[in-house]
Amino acid sequence: MLWRIRRDYLGIRLYRSLIALLGLSLSPCQAAGGFQKTETKKLNAYCTLNTLKRPDGKTLQQLVISGPSAPPSGFTTQRQAASLPTPDAAAGTNALTVPAYTWVFGCSAVSGAMIAGFYDRNGFPNIYTGATGSGIIPLTDNTWGIWTDGYATYPNNPLIASHAGVDGRTAKGSLEDYWVNYNSTAEDPYLTGAWTQHAWGDAIGDYMKTSQSAYDNTDGSTSFYTWGSSSGPLSCDDMASYLLPDGTLGRRRFYEARGYICTECYNQPTDNRITGGFSFAQYKAEIDAGRPVLLNLEGHSVVGVGYDDSSNTVYLHDTWDTGEHTMTWGGAYSGMALLSVSIVNLSSTVPVGSLTGFSPASAFEGDSVTLTGTAFTGATAVSFGGVSAVFTVDSSTQITATVPVGAVTGKIQVTTPGGISQSSLDFTVLSYDLNRDDSADLADLARIARYFGTSRASDPSGFQSQCDLDGDGDIDEADATLLFNNLD
Repeated sequence: MLWRIRRDYLGIRLYRSLIALLGLSLSPCQAAGGFQKTETKKLNAYCTLNTLKRPDGKTLQQLVISGPSAPPSGFTTQRQAASLPTPDAAAGTNALTVPAYTWVFGCSAVSGAMIAGFYDRNGFPNIYTGATGSGIIPLTDNTWGIWTDGYATYPNNPLIASHAGVDGRTAKGSLEDYWVNYNSTAEDPYLTGAWTQHAWGDAIGDYMKTSQSAYDNTDGSTSFYTWGSSSGPLSCDDMASYLLPDGTLGRRRFYEARGYICTECYNQPTDNRITGGFSFAQYKAEIDAGRPVLLNLEGHSVVGVGYDDSSNTVYLHDTWDTGEHTMTWGGAYSGMALLSVSIVNLSSTVPVGSLTGFSPASAFEGDSVTLTGTAFTGATAVSFGGVSAVFTVDSSTQITATVPVGAVTGKIQVTTPGGISQSSLDFTVLSYDLNRDDSADLADLARIARYFGTSRASDPSGFQSQCDLDGDGDIDEADATLLFNNLD
């Protein structure tokens, strides 16, 4: 996947260079899913609205948000701190205890991480699995210290953007690979430095494509798409079919990579922007169901954490401090009007990992075996014939495990947050000591000779896989030679 992204992006760069050399124009711009960019509006310094159209007449609007790392001046009164209301159905109030993180990497990624952190603390424990807080994400990011890019100082938060040296990480992460400085339009460092970008897994900002130049996101920005002329939701399935680098789709993919199922996933304009859009009543229903809401403003992303029904008041975290603030539904916050919502809801069911295959089918102690299947993210144990193995989760569909010392031929098991999955076939543990007398000697060589000429294809019932030392399906001279060269 990573090589494909890099290949496609380099192809785009080459195409643009050719166009420039020929003196041609890139307008209207080709976008994902066959869409053409037909109009661009700069709503303010932190927000751009692009209109995209397909030949079949379908239109989308792309909202590019690059909210500032500090609040705009002149809105002190509007940003006054507020206390969360006490949940009281009769009084029409409710509020959730949601982590409050401050700006790093991009406001949309910070908002996504606050909601992910809330879920981590409320029934979805595999979202954050770092060393801090015994694996439970803190309510603030004070734990991880600060860093500077030479222009500004920011907090560290591994759930937003991974960083070498933070939370036990030893390799490059999001900040090394994608960050230059706020609003930078330069290519990402991993591209200019010609190194392989890190594997995604623990930071939601990666999946949201925040600050990634390969997706035309400047440092600090994230893109969200809605239908161009409809008040209805644009589903994440539609986003995926159009290959849109959308922040909401990225949120879903992050949760899926952590082993969870998403029941709803969409972007939708709010009803103050277009009649029939996402309403205050829908917002309240989300809060009442225990789900914070990511709100996109005209230049900033914030998290709705509560409400007061009597005045259509939204309580929110604004990414600029750890306090609570308010805005009126359909109004503006820090001078930026409410535009849309990003909804991703999780299922309370954690899928059981499914071990569907392994390769090779036989190996010696200390050899690597690749396990394939589904929902491996967060796996806590792997065993060969009941003996625990050292392993690495490469992705949600692959694990690399080492055949442990003392392993015996039998089933492979993988334990994930949802339960235990077992292979349907036996894995064969190879050993030069075929008769298990603690010595690889002539008696073992005689055992190979006894089954010499047997193959898995011609005589599966009589095939002794432990004598097939090279794993080619035949017990032959190659196996005898291999054992002879390893006699004690």
